[in-house]
Amino acid sequence: MSDNKIHIVLAVYDPRGTYSRHAGVVLVSMFSNTKSAVCVHILHDETLNEDNRSKFIELTEKFGQEVNFIDVGKYIEKLGADVDKLTDGFSRGSLFRLFIQDLLPVDKVIYLDCDVVVELDIKEFWDIDLEGCEIGAILDEIARNVEGRSGRRLFFCQYAGIDVKKYFASGNILLNLKKIKENSVNIFALASEFFRRYPFALFPDQDFLNKVFQKSMREIDRKFNYFGSGVDYSSMKGKLWHLAGKKPWDLATNSPTDALYWRYFGMTPWRRDLAADIIEAWAESRYTHARSSGCLKTLWQNLKESFSLRKVTPFYKAAVIWHDVIYRVRKKFGM
Repeated sequence: MSDNKIHIVLAVYDPRGTYSRHAGVVLVSMFSNTKSAVCVHILHDETLNEDNRSKFIELTEKFGQEVNFIDVGKYIEKLGADVDKLTDGFSRGSLFRLFIQDLLPVDKVIYLDCDVVVELDIKEFWDIDLEGCEIGAILDEIARNVEGRSGRRLFFCQYAGIDVKKYFASGNILLNLKKIKENSVNIFALASEFFRRYPFALFPDQDFLNKVFQKSMREIDRKFNYFGSGVDYSSMKGKLWHLAGKKPWDLATNSPTDALYWRYFGMTPWRRDLAADIIEAWAESRYTHARSSGCLKTLWQNLKESFSLRKVTPFYKAAVIWHDVIYRVRKKFGM
């Protein structure tokens, strides 16, 4: 099906009820900079509560746009898939986009992560000619230039047959659903096989998408997945900012990207809850610093990244190869 609307997909997995507000920032920043008609498809499960659903509706109606809620959870139940087992070690919501081709009767969509701020007319992204490719994506500069040259990322990509030089970021992508359907690409079936075969993938969903689509990917301008430090306000416009790393809602850095996020947050319906959330956070904390728990988690994550992800230990190599061998043996004998 083709129409004159720009179709945007967001995946919202929100067990705490606080993730939806970030999707709200994506929407209000996009609507504020886009004149074209937009239909937003929110992929969700039972964790999307009625309050957040009503806020999405309120926001889109304010800008005269359209929102469509798609319960992926019910679809997964019909498939009988053990999603919790498949997503061991990463978010359940990461799988939602794997069902886009099955659930949306449109020719193409833009998928956006919920940690982005849109400082451009999204029609620029939409109008990119994919030249017959199945996907349009931005090369992951960090993966290619830093972790891609050594360590676990390089080892895993080489072992799994992923080209590090063509490794793309999967957060903001343009999907040619018509082409994908014509080629009979069963994304979820392929993903299930990949996750079982490579349980030690460092970035499971992104590694999988690279494995499947690298040969049919058109590289697009990095302004559609822009991030970096040292920027100033004069250079913010005309880019789709990806708030990778430390998030504005986790750690205040007083950076231009933080200010951009909070400016658009102040235009969402969730702004009304902010004061109450701050008071509740302080009331529940046993510590003077209300974010002590978050700081410890951040410290632990940094330690893991510093001492684990970039070093190829004999154990890691053995684990990857062993699981691959076991997978192939089971597949061969129907186990």
